[in-house]
Amino acid sequence: MTAFWIATLFVLQLGGFYMIALLYLRMSRVDKTEKKQQQLMKEMEDSLALYITEVKEENDRLIEQLSKIQQKPQNNEGKVEVEKSQISQKDEVAAASVYFNPKPPTSKVLNSYRSQQQPIVTSVTNSSSEPKQETEYETVYRLHDEGLTLNEIASQLKKGKTEVELILKFKT
Repeated sequence: MTAFWIATLFVLQLGGFYMIALLYLRMSRVDKTEKKQQQLMKEMEDSLALYITEVKEENDRLIEQLSKIQQKPQNNEGKVEVEKSQISQKDEVAAASVYFNPKPPTSKVLNSYRSQQQPIVTSVTNSSSEPKQETEYETVYRLHDEGLTLNEIASQLKKGKTEVELILKFKT
């Protein structure tokens, strides 16, 4: 009878070791999965931080270009002189190499935008009753100072509300 109990205990002990080994294997798989997820999260955070940095740099460039355009003297036709921006080859190659969201080179986008944009020239009489030519930006500022809302300015100038809003934000 004792031999039966010893054999039973031996079988139960082997079964216990087998269960412990199975639990250990499952725990190691869970740990591996958790480590992979943490690594993916870190890579995603790094990617988002890089993307946000790129967006910030592009916004800074846009602000710089807009301030240059606003500070340029006007010629006798009332058009703002705009010099072509010098985009380095490195920026164009970097922009073209983005595989998940390919975008055209920055110089092409700027040239396309400039070719589509027609300066709005309105004549405004000043105190000397001579007509003065006014740029699009000055027109937006004047209409805003007169108390028109963003929607009214946008509809009057046939521009988007967001564009009018941006022009007003960059007012110096």
